[in-house]
Amino acid sequence: MRKTLLAAALALVASGCAAKRVTTDPPTERMAESQTAIRAAEQVGAARVPEAATYLGFAQQQVATARRLMDEGRYEAADLQLQQAAVDAQLALALARAVPLEDEARRMLEQVEALRRNPR
Repeated sequence: MRKTLLAAALALVASGCAAKRVTTDPPTERMAESQTAIRAAEQVGAARVPEAATYLGFAQQQVATARRLMDEGRYEAADLQLQQAAVDAQLALALARAVPLEDEARRMLEQVEALRRNPR
């Protein structure tokens, strides 16, 4: 089963690489997707989590670059920037959710360890 899934995934990747699409239209849909991903990351507080803020900043810069590329008619390059922006925004969103939970878990573990060392 795994071999079949792996073969299918490899075939899909290979076909995607072989069918490289030349973009002649502005990637407006990708722009909307990227902006939505950035807003989602901002709404969960990614700017306040240093690990997430870095990727949120990358995403915002990539969208700005994509806008400039679109103005220049370089739609394929803009599309690539927007793809990366969406991924970076999604990573910022995940980090904004995960890092505070990890910090809280670490604090709780420290409290448990302190109680084990010094029972009342």
